[in-house]
Amino acid sequence: MTRPYGLLRAGFPYLKTLGMRRITNFPIDVAFGRDGVVYVLLRSEGVAMIRVWSIDDAEQLSGDLVQIGGYGTGDGQFQWPVQIVCNEAGDLFVSDEATHRISRFKEDGEFVGVWGVEGTASGELKGPAGIAFDNQGNLVVVDSQNHRVQRFTPEGEFLGGFGSHGAEPGQFDLPLGVHIDEFGCIYVADWGNNRIQKFDADGEPIMVIGKEGAGDGEFHRPMGVAVDAHGDIYVADWGNNRVQMFNQDGLYIWNFMGDATLSRVARTYMMTNAMPNRLREMGRIQQEIYLRRPRSVRIDQEFRLFVADYESYRIQVYQKDAIPLDQETMAASIRNPTLATT
Repeated sequence: MTRPYGLLRAGFPYLKTLGMRRITNFPIDVAFGRDGVVYVLLRSEGVAMIRVWSIDDAEQLSGDLVQIGGYGTGDGQFQWPVQIVCNEAGDLFVSDEATHRISRFKEDGEFVGVWGVEGTASGELKGPAGIAFDNQGNLVVVDSQNHRVQRFTPEGEFLGGFGSHGAEPGQFDLPLGVHIDEFGCIYVADWGNNRIQKFDADGEPIMVIGKEGAGDGEFHRPMGVAVDAHGDIYVADWGNNRVQMFNQDGLYIWNFMGDATLSRVARTYMMTNAMPNRLREMGRIQQEIYLRRPRSVRIDQEFRLFVADYESYRIQVYQKDAIPLDQETMAASIRNPTLATT
């Protein structure tokens, strides 16, 4: 897909909320399956699983909740999972920073295999966090505690890597999230350095976005990063309780602070539980819309933004509204911009 020359940004309205506390407890990441299936990775103390849900949400809570995996160290189990991705065949891959390995499942939940050896040598892992597929179908893994990025085949064969500990371009301090765009460029959420770094497919630095702070374009512990087909960049700014959006040149555009409403399943649940309704009536309802410690961001093919709203136990979804522009409908870059408008 060719990126447009420019965009007419009409807005990015809130679309819906998915899940609720009894279903999507502490969501840390999201992956997209087929036919509207959403895989939500859940993680809290003593709990780890993949919740199989629907983009349409559900009408009511039932005893038939579908999950994949569970807490532990055995086959098909995790202890401290970080990210989940789905390949073209529908297979799911999950990173686990506690057991230093990557687990693989079929889309129906069947366990396929696991790989990863704890260590600091090339091809070994220490706290693997973000994972993403490159354009050849290989898996790029953010090797967080080794402060580097490594590349493997889906079966775990080591292919190469880059990075070291530090604060210079090309170095990392406990990196977490990762995304690879259609050109093979690698975007890494450099958690400890409070920035996003962009690299070419070979690991050569291209661009650095952000610094520590709470202002526009600044971060406090960024955890997730995603890039859409227009080239726009989204960052889960965990410590600032927001998601920030940048254009492909790293220019700040706007942020998302949270606009949640009760999900469809939550509304049905509340109508059958009198005490939660009383407690909600006594609280400050406005606070319920905001993001609380967002852990990841994902963009689907329909330009819907999914935010893992970790401490609110839900997924907030937004719908991008933008019109691609060509050279006839958007002027060339302005060399000497002024405040004057016409």
